[in-house]
Amino acid sequence: MRSLVLAVAFCATAFSFPNHSFESSTNNPLNTQPTVIEGCVGDCASCHSLYPYEAKQILGKKFDIKEIISIAVKRGYFEVIYKNSKGKKEKINLLFSKDKACKELILLDK
Repeated sequence: MRSLVLAVAFCATAFSFPNHSFESSTNNPLNTQPTVIEGCVGDCASCHSLYPYEAKQILGKKFDIKEIISIAVKRGYFEVIYKNSKGKKEKINLLFSKDKACKELILLDK
């Protein structure tokens, strides 16, 4: 009975996350078929979240952040609007890995 409960719990956990995949043909230049690699597809907010206190803690290490105004989930990053200590509104983009940020993000597909 215990093994049945564990098996059901494992299956419920394993299949509760969305399927993530991107196609890439850069892994093997001789291969004409794309290779599937892991990544995020679909609703980013279903897997990625950032709370205002967390954004302030992470970004406050390098930026002058007085107050977090808004956080928008974009394709691959969080767009964080904040006020600095002088009261000026600024924007910073924090990648989903939460260890890299930039003022402007260059989208290569546009």
